[in-house]
Amino acid sequence: MYTEKKHVENLLEMLSEEDPCSCCPYPKILLIKRNNNVCNMCREFVDIKAKSYKCPCHVLGKEEAIKRTWLKLEKENYI
Repeated sequence: MYTEKKHVENLLEMLSEEDPCSCCPYPKILLIKRNNNVCNMCREFVDIKAKSYKCPCHVLGKEEAIKRTWLKLEKENYI
């Protein structure tokens, strides 16, 4: 089961990339099985209410998506 804890581990790895946008942290092998949809946890993590299968970077814009991610990581004491 893909948990928030695992999501955070994957997010931190993803955020260390030079360009983290459009790099869903959901495990790629599982993502393929999900028809390439961005996982629900991505949207929930950055508080996107709309039902969208787009990366949060495309829904919110890169800067806002990354900002919300860092704020959530700080708020939940992951960093």
